[in-house]
Amino acid sequence: MQSSISTTGVRVYNVLLYLFTPLIMLYFGWQSRKNPEYRGRMGERFARQRIPREVEGAVLFHCVSVGEFMAARPLIERFLQEGPDRPVAITCMTPTASALVRKVFGDKVYHCYLPLDLPGVMKRFLDALKPRALVILETELWPNLVLQSRAKNIPVALVNGRMSAQSARGYIRLAWLFRPVWEALTYCGAQTETAATRFLDVGVRPTALDVAGNLKFDIHVPAQTRDEVNDFKTLLGKRPVITAGSTHEGEETQILDAFTQLLPSKPNTLLILVPRHQERFDDVARKLDASGLRYVRRSSGRPITADTQVLLADSMGELLIWYGLATVAFIGGSLIERGGHNPLEPMAFGVPVVSGRHVFNFAEVFQQLDQRQAVRWVEDADSLYATLSGLLTTIETAQRLGAQAQQIFAQHRGATARTKSRIEQLISHN
Repeated sequence: MQSSISTTGVRVYNVLLYLFTPLIMLYFGWQSRKNPEYRGRMGERFARQRIPREVEGAVLFHCVSVGEFMAARPLIERFLQEGPDRPVAITCMTPTASALVRKVFGDKVYHCYLPLDLPGVMKRFLDALKPRALVILETELWPNLVLQSRAKNIPVALVNGRMSAQSARGYIRLAWLFRPVWEALTYCGAQTETAATRFLDVGVRPTALDVAGNLKFDIHVPAQTRDEVNDFKTLLGKRPVITAGSTHEGEETQILDAFTQLLPSKPNTLLILVPRHQERFDDVARKLDASGLRYVRRSSGRPITADTQVLLADSMGELLIWYGLATVAFIGGSLIERGGHNPLEPMAFGVPVVSGRHVFNFAEVFQQLDQRQAVRWVEDADSLYATLSGLLTTIETAQRLGAQAQQIFAQHRGATARTKSRIEQLISHN
């Protein structure tokens, strides 16, 4: 593998990365205006922290952000339960994901930020941690991370792999850089047959490729979460609940417009608004101030009363609660060209799914929902209002949509067990 590291493409990449490092640091500074955590733990960004000797040889999971960590969580839990003497390390890139890793696993794992993909920095990190295997969620491939791992004879597994047509075209255009990286994967577990075909197109070796399924279908609802959902349901009684999850800039205004239109006919409805990114919580609160709607912020600790019209869920790691509470769920990132987000959590609860048309990041799942008429498509605030009004009025239709979605969800479980088995094989053969 050493020859792959010295390819012209990777040398060009490294030069560019060194040149752009000051801009990356400026980006962290810019993000820290809204989230001061971006200024913290800078030593980890350059692998300058002390890594305890007892975590050397850990199975290293890289989950770039919250969504990838939540997908990997059941897999990581199995590694911890079935190999309690084997250390586990988790890296991520964002403060939000970092806080969630610490909240969920505490000192059961070693956790830090993944350092910048500079060759010397990555070498220092890998030399200190000495992982026995590297497990990367979805498509978070960094050339030096992958190629240096393989040069050190560390198996590299890409799991829960998804590859849209748009992403495949981008990787093919960048084949001068990424083809050696794709070829270096020891294992690539694709979510679907379609994704597997695209992985072959970008350079994954056929012998490394497997269709393992989607880890997110193996959502585990902890007993504590079910208890919290039930507590909220007791509090709210028979109030209809609309959960708008993982929303982005350009969507909240349309959602609030649709909700305002809905209130005269459904005055008892509660909207739970869950922005995707922590740094946008205050911006969304200002939108709510301007709307005139009566709302509470989850972080304030104030109770939801009969007069509360909107709950701003400015908390992390609780989206599963809000979907479990929903009568209808809107999946964010879909009214704008963001590509949509994961609909599997509301599907797991049998909640009817409403979405915009921009869902290319989760095309296969939404295609299955569409084929079974288990999703309602919307275009803008007016169609969102009409759809929500219809589902809250015709309960039988909403229940049928939710039941169809739950059936699709149940058909695809088992990816976690298949993926863990393949990773264990890589470790045992290394």
